[in-house]
Amino acid sequence: MISRPPHVHLDVLYYKTTMSAPETLLRHLCSLGRDGAVADEPVPSEGRVLWARGDVVYSLHLFFVWLRGTWPAPTLADFAALEAAENRGSTTFAQRFAALKRAQAIVFLTDNQAYRFKRNRQFLLRLRADLISAGRDPDTVPVVFQINCYCREDVLKTPTSDIIQVLTWPRCDHVEVFPQEMRGAKEALDRAITLYEEMSAEHEAR
Repeated sequence: MISRPPHVHLDVLYYKTTMSAPETLLRHLCSLGRDGAVADEPVPSEGRVLWARGDVVYSLHLFFVWLRGTWPAPTLADFAALEAAENRGSTTFAQRFAALKRAQAIVFLTDNQAYRFKRNRQFLLRLRADLISAGRDPDTVPVVFQINCYCREDVLKTPTSDIIQVLTWPRCDHVEVFPQEMRGAKEALDRAITLYEEMSAEHEAR
């Protein structure tokens, strides 16, 4: 009998500060592994895919949280509480808050458009506040900053080196991604898994 690699469940949260809907990236990621499936929703925000890494196959649960507005702003916990108090049958923010509670790695989505540069720090503060409101220690959650790079000449851009100086986290990395060429998203997700593996190994060694 052929032995199959074990499946390891991993929750990866995509914290999205860009304006476009997450469906394109979500479907792209789910197409890169095996048995990818995207939730049947009007605007899909989650998907599952088997992701092979050496002898281990991860069963990934990908969940997208996308933001509007600037800091200071209510946390996801505040939005979830307001949603429950209104009692209109909606669970959108409750689902996002639950995903934040269980996230084992985070991919922070941004891009190199110059007008977003000042907002990056604000959204990073929101991520930290959201994690704290979810009862998490932000320093224990690894973050990969996925920097979507746009090459159009009519777009004023911020150098990646400047973005890296602003977007920092206790355990993090930065990956340039080129959406128009469908290049780099896999590397960003792989890097998030690697950071999770490194932190888990360090925790077990203590």
